[in-house]
Amino acid sequence: MSDLRSWLDLLELRGDLARLAASIEPDQEIAAVLERADGARAVLFEDVVGARFPLVGNTIPTHEHLGLALNCEPGDVAERFAAALDWPGACPQVDAADAPVLANRFDGEGLLSVLPLVRQHEHDAGRYLTSALLAVRDPMRGRMNLSINRMLAVGERELRVLVLPCRLRRILSEAEAAGEDLDVALVIGVHPVLVLASQAPAERGLDDYAVAGALAPTPIELVPAPTVDALVPARAEVVLEGRFRAGRRADEGPFGEYPHTYGPAAPAPVIELIEGWHRDNALFQTILSGGREHLYAGGVPREALCTRALRGAGLDVVGLRLPESGSCRLTAVVALRNRAPGAVTTAILTLFLTAETVKQVTVVDDDIDV
Repeated sequence: MSDLRSWLDLLELRGDLARLAASIEPDQEIAAVLERADGARAVLFEDVVGARFPLVGNTIPTHEHLGLALNCEPGDVAERFAAALDWPGACPQVDAADAPVLANRFDGEGLLSVLPLVRQHEHDAGRYLTSALLAVRDPMRGRMNLSINRMLAVGERELRVLVLPCRLRRILSEAEAAGEDLDVALVIGVHPVLVLASQAPAERGLDDYAVAGALAPTPIELVPAPTVDALVPARAEVVLEGRFRAGRRADEGPFGEYPHTYGPAAPAPVIELIEGWHRDNALFQTILSGGREHLYAGGVPREALCTRALRGAGLDVVGLRLPESGSCRLTAVVALRNRAPGAVTTAILTLFLTAETVKQVTVVDDDIDV
């Protein structure tokens, strides 16, 4: 099945999942363990101090695991993602009674305080939610947009959200211009294909669930969220329902980001949480900022877009990588076959225009395995 549990079962079968039974503090200790295990294995924390649920991180430990998740060779991951953009799949809808994620409603006043939210770095503004997929319906075409945004938890039901230029910002801006709140469902604990699909290009005609449907080894079942206008994966671990409050801003940050520098504090949009749901024996998920899981999530879609752009420019691309040494964003290495005069210059300029984060490009011959 295409859910987090089936993925963790596979990792454990391969010896790629470590379990930590000892009690651990969410303030920097969890992040320290995940950083130590980064590039080696996933870690399941069975006893997080003050939390109701266990926590898992590093669910995509290495580049090899990307191929495993997408059922392809590791070197073909970008091609597989590009194909999913060109030929999206389908995600069947199921009734609420057949959706494990809706089995349990959060009871009592406590909501954010019972979750294993982590403070990753010394100077972070507080506890952050780093793995949630923000599921928002684009009213223009009814498509579902997924994104991962850093979110500062404040009190029991407030999240302050960094919203960078993307489709979510456009949707939110349009709702606020009309004086309307924006429904959002926060999806936590999913198969890696959904994490990757959440980073698909911000095209209004694209449904991110359809991209995940093309990538997933088995169909991803969706269910309407009970309170807000959004679809959520029926086999996610946790769903939090809420609304962006129109025009409301509050301070968010600083937070340690992927280049290993702090993103500054600034006023940010606010989500007010309404309701929460979870599976039986739910697992919570975190993503280590600057860890390989974080880097791959942003890097693979960029590799796919860059490969398509290079081929669109008439270049014979053998392979392309945005390596971990450049945070899978800042540097690119591309191998070309049958290079015509000017091909190298064309490749470099095309990559700079396609991926604005890329600062350095290296072009090699086709006998180099990038």
